[in-house]
Amino acid sequence: MENELSQAYSEVYEILKYIPMSYLNKIPKDVLNIFKNKRDKNYKVKINPNLPLENQKLKRKTLILLSVLNLDYWCEPDEREEILNIYWKNEKESYVVVNDDEDIDSSSNTGLMVYREESFIERIWNKLKNFFRRD
Repeated sequence: MENELSQAYSEVYEILKYIPMSYLNKIPKDVLNIFKNKRDKNYKVKINPNLPLENQKLKRKTLILLSVLNLDYWCEPDEREEILNIYWKNEKESYVVVNDDEDIDSSSNTGLMVYREESFIERIWNKLKNFFRRD
């Protein structure tokens, strides 16, 4: 688990080399140092700057870290609110109550079932694609 996170730090660190300096300057130095110092220096990151992010084979944790950077440092206030609403909506939709019986009564077995995780990632991914296309 720790290795996977350090590899994600490596991927983010490599991607940050390709973003415009105006965006890089919006990230606090201590946050940049986390990516630099906690990355896996032995992990070979393969980023092709000529390909869009969606065509890169990035780890899920890398996408999450990029979405946090986007939300915290690069979004305009109205974009930030829209993204937070999407996250909140996806969080609420990711759980559904399942009844084992047709009739709902106090003795029926109910449980939670997780579904639609892909839609959350797809929405993050689309926001990231739009962000990198703005330049």
